[in-house]
Amino acid sequence: MIGVSGIQGLGKSTLSQVLCKQLTGSAIVSEHVSLDDFYLDPEERAILASQRHSLFQQRGLPGTHDVALLQEVISQFKQGRAITLPIFDKSIDRKIPKSQWRTVAAGLQVLIIEGWCIGQFPQQHNQLVLPVNRFERQYDADGAFRLQVNEILHQQYQPIFSQIDTLIYLNGLSFDRVYRWRLQQEHMLKAMTGKGMGDDEVERFIQPFQRLSEWGILSLPNTADIEVKLGENREVLEIKTKLGN
Repeated sequence: MIGVSGIQGLGKSTLSQVLCKQLTGSAIVSEHVSLDDFYLDPEERAILASQRHSLFQQRGLPGTHDVALLQEVISQFKQGRAITLPIFDKSIDRKIPKSQWRTVAAGLQVLIIEGWCIGQFPQQHNQLVLPVNRFERQYDADGAFRLQVNEILHQQYQPIFSQIDTLIYLNGLSFDRVYRWRLQQEHMLKAMTGKGMGDDEVERFIQPFQRLSEWGILSLPNTADIEVKLGENREVLEIKTKLGN
């Protein structure tokens, strides 16, 4: 199982697709899926918001994924069984009907899972005290939300991430690049589907991701098996690996 991690808009999906194509060309049966495809639907997030914190209504942060479904997929893959991969349609903010999910035959050799917080470790409690941006100052002044996200990341996501055999971290070096890259994604989505977020919505949407994204930039180069440093235009600046030749 390969994990591909990095801030939004870096090209994690593209890299995963290319890796699958190359592996298939080498007669290695592989498939990829995005952590985004495991987002809870709005109704499920509404329940989570009512039980824990209202900010869980927005998809994105740890806690808003169907971790049980992800673990089921991983377990089936590890056992060599056929797997069914969900598909989350961001234009309608929900998964498409299960009858239309991707079916992968038994015997899959490599499963690539990509996502912005893949492999991410929780922060220490003293790192949660001060807000990092306007979003946290306005909507999470007491720190209750980020504390819950951190606890969920520890309790529910670490058992998932511990099953990753190789972690690739695409290091975008600065969270400031996310807004421009995410705008490109939303403009492309609008061109393809006619739906997508406006520029102001994008700026509001990405702020909750800043804390863990910046923590990842600091911490994941130390734990990833492969780190790929990318420049302003996503060009490769440097590749570091802890794997053998």
